Amino acid sequence: MIRFLSALTLVMVGALSVILFAAGEIYEYQDSFDGAHLPSVDAVVCLAGGRGRLAMAGDLWYRYWERAQQAALAKAPMEIPILYLSGTGHQSNWALLAKQMRRGVVEVLAPKYLMIEDESENTEENAAWFSKNARKNQWKKILLVTSSYHMKRAKLVFERTLAQDGLSVQIETASLFQEPFEPGEWLLSLHGVRVTVNEYLKWLWYRAGH
Repeated sequence: MIRFLSALTLVMVGALSVILFAAGEIYEYQDSFDGAHLPSVDAVVCLAGGRGRLAMAGDLWYRYWERAQQAALAKAPMEIPILYLSGTGHQSNWALLAKQMRRGVVEVLAPKYLMIEDESENTEENAAWFSKNARKNQWKKILLVTSSYHMKRAKLVFERTLAQDGLSVQIETASLFQEPFEPGEWLLSLHGVRVTVNEYLKWLWYRAGH
């Protein structure tokens, strides 16, 4: 019995070591958005489940708004994309969401540029609700914003959902990088390990077709 338990312990330690070694794969991803050039999109889509995402999405949307103001002065009008907030939660309201964005963004973010989706509770539901809205609004290209540890799976889920729904939507990506969720740093904290490994296992599960 002792030998069996010892062998089982070794197997479990070995499996955990393999997972820890492989989990960093979710950070092996290159965003299409380089931080300098704004791609023309119909919507900036923010998956609102993580700290800092709304602030980043708001700042990105504000850059589009600024570009449109400059274009208007040059008499070359440009469309301003929708800021689409996905999975904000049933209890959310604009007053609470606005507190997570810079004041300058909130001041110019007119209702016609904002869409809040508060029904979805996970990435798959984020994608399903987005697909419905993309069809309704005939969106063809978006800028997807989420955390760096989440982007690889989120993009895959969105692409698969849209394909299943017969929609062709090009997805540009902009990841939020923050401590401790960065390559080479996530292993240095228990929180980083927990979130990264959990996301890695979810990514493997979904990639396998579940």
